[in-house]
Amino acid sequence: MGGGMAPALCPKAGMPCLREAHIIITTERLHYLWAVAETGSFSAAGRRLGVSGAAVQQVIRHFEQDLDAPLFRRSPGRSPVLTDLGRQFYFHALDIIPRLEGLENLAATRGQGQEGQLRIGLHGFVMFPEVRAALVELQQAFPLLEIFLYDGEDSVLHCDKLRQLDSSARHTVDILLAPARLRYDHGGQSVMAGRIIWRVVAAADHPLSRIRGSLSLDDLLRHRQLLPLPGVISSDAFYDSFRLSSHLVHYSQFYQLQEMLLAGMGFAVFPAQLARPFVEQGRLKLLELDFDDGISTTAVELAWVEPLGTAGRWLVERLRELPPEEGGR
Repeated sequence: MGGGMAPALCPKAGMPCLREAHIIITTERLHYLWAVAETGSFSAAGRRLGVSGAAVQQVIRHFEQDLDAPLFRRSPGRSPVLTDLGRQFYFHALDIIPRLEGLENLAATRGQGQEGQLRIGLHGFVMFPEVRAALVELQQAFPLLEIFLYDGEDSVLHCDKLRQLDSSARHTVDILLAPARLRYDHGGQSVMAGRIIWRVVAAADHPLSRIRGSLSLDDLLRHRQLLPLPGVISSDAFYDSFRLSSHLVHYSQFYQLQEMLLAGMGFAVFPAQLARPFVEQGRLKLLELDFDDGISTTAVELAWVEPLGTAGRWLVERLRELPPEEGGR
């Protein structure tokens, strides 16, 4: 990697080009250039890379000699500053280095039986605090794992060939947690993991929340209800069982339900586990009904493909531990 290299003429274009340019650009050189640019000094870059500042300077100097051009402007007592050429290499390094590290991580994790990526479908109705905690623990337990989270309403297992033909199934996943569909033809494994506790709720300042005592069906019929559109997971029949009003506002995404509910656009049938924090904050109210106890439940289905890597198996075991229904009131 020593002495300078004079440009040679490219045989067809007649333009200057670098001989054997493919050996000039190495992962090590890009890492060192990136570290100097990020830390502002050769010594700080060395500390970040676990080498001496002199070693960093040597690598950069050889890089510049091979290029026959400076990558940094150096002034006594001042931090090295990228030249125009140095900035070009730096911006390319920002794109290349994460890709190379991803390949290195993939090779390392595959050797340990861990998948490099995990695709997870999560329905909005089952994003319980315990599910969020499991995802945080997954990230902590497998820091090299690349995680993809998709809306469970339009996700199917990648072994579910039948549902992949459904035009609304936009994502294929390794693990799916959603309201149970009570079918076993998806080609994967599945268990029931906890239950959704349904409650009728409205914003704290909604007219229904200001009525004293239990509400009648006539009370509900006077107001708009937020009702989801059917998707891959949930059928028309499933949501028709929730219908308590003829005045409807339809939504397709869970975040739309939550925002419209908090804004007072209507009442809704909502998971008690997700309503609880908003009730404690005084933003939602659990409505009492005189024609029903106001509580029903739906099993949560945890489904997954086989085989899974170590991270996927870890998450499946963690999600199987979801607590049974409790705290509906």
